[in-house]
Amino acid sequence: MGFVKITSGRLRGRRVRTPAGGETRPLLTRVRKSLADILRPKLSGVYVLDLFGGSGAIVFELLSNGACKAAVVEINPQVAELIRQNAGDLGLAADVEVVHADGIAAVGMLADRTDLFDIIVVAPPYGQDLQRKALEALSSGAILSEDGVIIVQREEGEPTVDVLGTLQRVQTRAYSRTVFDFYTSKKMS
Repeated sequence: MGFVKITSGRLRGRRVRTPAGGETRPLLTRVRKSLADILRPKLSGVYVLDLFGGSGAIVFELLSNGACKAAVVEINPQVAELIRQNAGDLGLAADVEVVHADGIAAVGMLADRTDLFDIIVVAPPYGQDLQRKALEALSSGAILSEDGVIIVQREEGEPTVDVLGTLQRVQTRAYSRTVFDFYTSKKMS
C-alpha cells in the first residue's frame, strides 16, 4: 500500500492511502493540484461525483478546496473500503458516500435520486473506451446540475468527442500525457 498527499486547501499535506498493486493509477500530485486550481472558483458548496474512485484522492482534493460533499463509485470492494477508511481518517466520513458498483452502471442508479451533481469526474482506466461509455451514460443529463461540469480524464491520443447528446466539450487541458476534457450540458430550449 502506498499513499499520496493532498496538495492544497484545508487538508493540505494530509495522506491518502492508495491500493497496493497496479490496479489503480492515482493522479499525479501536480496534475491533481492543477485540476483543483482550475475548479476552485466553482467549488464552494458543490456536490461532487467520482465515477471511478480509485484511491478517492481526486474527491478528497476537491473537498479540501471547498466542495461540501461527494459520492465515490468504486467497483472493487476492497478499494471501496479503503476510500471509506481514508474519508474517516480525514474527518470526512459524513461528507463522502462510497458506492460499491460499476461506474457506468451506477449512473442509472444515481438518476433515481433527487440530488444532482455539480461536478462529475470520469477518470477510468485507460485504453478500454470507458470515457466514451461513461459520457454516453451521462448524456441524458439526469444527474448533472444545470450549471454542472463533467471532467473526463484520458491519456493523450485516446479518442474524444466534441458533442454527445446534450453534452458539449467546452475546454481541454493537457498535462504531459494526461488530458482533461471539460463538458457542460446544453439543454434544449
